[in-house]
Formats: sequence, structure tokens, C-alpha cells
Amino acid sequence: MEQKTVLIINGKDTRYDYVAKGDLNTFLSDTAAGYLKDKGFDVLTTSVADGYEVRDEENKWKQADFILFQFPIYWFAAPAVLKRYIEDVYNYGTFYSSAPEYGRGGLFKGKRYTVSTTWNAPKEVFGNGDSFFNGRSVDDVLSAFHDTQDFVGLTKLPSISFHDVIKNPDAPAYEDQMKKHLDTIFDR
Repeated sequence: MEQKTVLIINGKDTRYDYVAKGDLNTFLSDTAAGYLKDKGFDVLTTSVADGYEVRDEENKWKQADFILFQFPIYWFAAPAVLKRYIEDVYNYGTFYSSAPEYGRGGLFKGKRYTVSTTWNAPKEVFGNGDSFFNGRSVDDVLSAFHDTQDFVGLTKLPSISFHDVIKNPDAPAYEDQMKKHLDTIFDR
């Protein structure tokens, strides 16, 4: 069987280091990288807060069969540092081109992605019509992020999210959940 490559993008942001330093997102990125390497995948990584070169990132994306985005949620979206990465790296001619129909010029068709997010929001506020999110799921709240990936041609795999991570962190449980998630979506 052909060797598969996963690109893990750690979108941690240290802007709010007085509350969260990005350690959990790094832990989850590292957990995924180690686990997937043990399963025989080639693993490429980027930690956007540590800096990156656009051409290097383009090459990683071209090599990758799967992309795993790991990031915290700030104000109901990806952190600014990850948004900046997307704006820097998702360039015309490499990630997308013109197409007869708007949004159908993605050049990464055939590549799949998953999103792993950390939230201070508790899990029970999602999918509950009486809660803050009015019944929306995590993926509903992140629809603009998913639209961006669709625009460049990626196919969405199931997402995973970790909740109440500031008040009630449970890294050992998260590690186990991440491994089970990876087994489900990357089952070869």
C-alpha cells in the first residue's frame, strides 16, 4: 500500500498567554503526529506561531494527502495567526484558480482534511436549541473555515472538538479521544 502523508498545522496562538499558552494545542498536535507516525504515515508539521516560509508550506501541501488543523477557538473562529497563515499561503495558482463557477477552482481536489479544535465553551451548549449557539454544532459555528477549505478543493472529514478546556482540562482523556478519532478517519 502506498505511503500516505499527513500535514499537521498547529494553529495555536500565544496572544492570550495569560489564560492559555497554546500548550494543549501543541500537545494534541504532537499526539497526532506521534500516533500517525506509529501507524506508518509520513508526517509533516507546521506551528504557525513559530513562523513559516510560504514556499515551504506550499511544498508541504503538495506532498500531503491529508491535512489536520489543530487550533483553539477565539471569539468563535480560528485565531488570527491561523487566519494570517491562510491568507499568506493559500495563493492563486497553487491553491485555487479561475473556474466557470465561483468557488469551484480549488486545486487540492482529492486531498482531505480534518479539524481538531479546543473550546472554553462546554460541549452541552452545542446542538441545544435553548443554548447560546441556538442548536448549532461546532462545524456550523466554523462554517466559514470549512468554506475556505472547500474553496481550495479539500474534502472534509469528521471533526473533533475538546470542550471546557480552561476550567476542566483533561489531557489524558483528550489524548485517548484524539487517537480514536484518528483511527476512525485515517483507517487504511
